[in-house]
Amino acid sequence: MIITKSISRFARNTVDCLTHTRMLKALGVDVYFEEQNIHTLSADGEMMLTILAYYAQEESLSASENQKWRIRKNFEQGIPNTFSLYGYRCINKSITVYEPEAKVVRQIFEMYLSGIGSITIANHLNSLNIPSPSGNEWVPRTIVSILKNEKYIGNMLLQKYYRNNHIEKRKMQNHGELPQFLVEEAHEAIIDLDTFERVQKMIADRQDRYSYQGATNRYPL
Repeated sequence: MIITKSISRFARNTVDCLTHTRMLKALGVDVYFEEQNIHTLSADGEMMLTILAYYAQEESLSASENQKWRIRKNFEQGIPNTFSLYGYRCINKSITVYEPEAKVVRQIFEMYLSGIGSITIANHLNSLNIPSPSGNEWVPRTIVSILKNEKYIGNMLLQKYYRNNHIEKRKMQNHGELPQFLVEEAHEAIIDLDTFERVQKMIADRQDRYSYQGATNRYPL
């Protein structure tokens, strides 16, 4: 016997719930849902399970949509859902510059403007034993991500990503499927606007050049 608190804890949708309980039933394993007081091996267990699993799925969808509505209303007011970024700390909802990391961010921008690519920058930071945002070694992907992030000039573009649905919850990049909200001067900048714009132009130029040359390297910047 498998004892579980409720249907919603066992599976996120009706199909999965029935598929797995039937598989277990075929093996002679009873699943008992404490909250609903249902045994899947009982005579009316599957019928009750089908009905209640549907309602549990709808309840999950409703909770998900309510959460999305709250987050998007906050976005409209320029309030981020979360804020975690290398170079900053969020203390009591106040975003402040964390100078030890901000110094590294400035160095990354300066090196890139001097013509040094993301691979060489990553290798240089690793040679100095400077921890990356993840605490591991620096990689070109992280360097490029920092160089492209508008938050370093004090702005915030909200809803860059979204979840595809309440069941899979896969993180998707927003390519116009949902509205985005730009909040200017939301916090103290680490990089000035002129430097940031020059870097964006350099990135675009390099991307065009490598694309024209048919380069296969994903991070040649």
